[in-house]
Amino acid sequence: MNILIHMGDPYPNEGPCAKRMRAFYDIWTAQGHTVKVLAPKMSEEKYENVFYCPTPPLKKKTTFYRLLNSMGFAVTSFFMSLKTGAADIVLTTSPPPLISISGWMIARMKRAKLVYDVRDIWPDVALEMGSFSEKSIYYKAFKIIRDFMLKHSDLVTAVSPGKVKKLQGYCPKTRVINIPNGLDELFLKNKVNCQTVERYFQTGQFTCVYIGNLGLAQGLQQLLDVAEKAQNEQLPVRFILFGAGAEEQQLKNVAQKRQLDNVTFAGRLPNSEMYSVLKAAQVSFVSLKNENLKDSVPTKMYEALGTGCPVLLAAVGDAADILNDCELGIAVRPNDSDALWRAFLKIYYHHGEFLTHKAKAEKIILEKHSRQKAAILLEKELRILCGNI
Repeated sequence: MNILIHMGDPYPNEGPCAKRMRAFYDIWTAQGHTVKVLAPKMSEEKYENVFYCPTPPLKKKTTFYRLLNSMGFAVTSFFMSLKTGAADIVLTTSPPPLISISGWMIARMKRAKLVYDVRDIWPDVALEMGSFSEKSIYYKAFKIIRDFMLKHSDLVTAVSPGKVKKLQGYCPKTRVINIPNGLDELFLKNKVNCQTVERYFQTGQFTCVYIGNLGLAQGLQQLLDVAEKAQNEQLPVRFILFGAGAEEQQLKNVAQKRQLDNVTFAGRLPNSEMYSVLKAAQVSFVSLKNENLKDSVPTKMYEALGTGCPVLLAAVGDAADILNDCELGIAVRPNDSDALWRAFLKIYYHHGEFLTHKAKAEKIILEKHSRQKAAILLEKELRILCGNI
């Protein structure tokens, strides 16, 4: 098959979209398919079969720059697709949602089957986070795009059972299947970097880490609440946040105001270094902003469980189901500070008991939540779609 991946994030980078698409690209290429990628031109790096589309840079994560970036890629990717040759499948991925119609146009032009790969459902996720209301122009515009894509796609893929169910409710006639996000098996091939461990960890000290975006959807003040209670109780615990994002400065201000000497903001590290961090940490904190985000599963949870690091999870729904299946950690409802503190103390005082579930968790993640296995599963669906069983 000739497969064209249409994605609005730079390729490759360490974002969730790019890592998912890279796994698809590698597996499908190894299976003998011709895979090409349309991606924004954000750097000078060149990769085989990647067609880089001139795109306005995302200078700031404001509405204006997001719209400019997405709309710019939507236009330039359509014209760049004229150079990519024939395609049997066009896979367009969302978010960003504003590029989706361009993906449909490319598929129509090439007379290819259209696959709509949904990681977050827009505008639903924005409503769930409280970013805007159903009366806003943004909600109405994103709803039109969502419904149009569901109606005109030959196959819709979603990353969690909750998202599959929701999308099926919007468009029962379109086939929607679960192609989970998950752990990139290549992540486990990393080696522990002793220098990284020595830089951030002290021998014998219990360390809780957060890895990922310091953004609007994470609700990371919950972690600062735990850190404050730990400091008040004089527990010898270190809390390290790795990452950056829209909430970073606000979180730093809160930590400074509360004089949280046990909290460190370490900035971004390469994904390969995150392996060392998770291997050295006693617990990984994973959270979502509120209970509305029931069908969201933070990708960093897969990496923590896959490396055998216990997880303290502030989320309900699909993410909690996975953690409960693995038994390597505790899930509580978001913003229940008392429950979160009790869960932290249980992991702190009974850490060895949780580690007895390491092997089980690692096995479940590799068997049920591997990006490579997801790519193989989707390839079978693509062959059926093309009548090439």
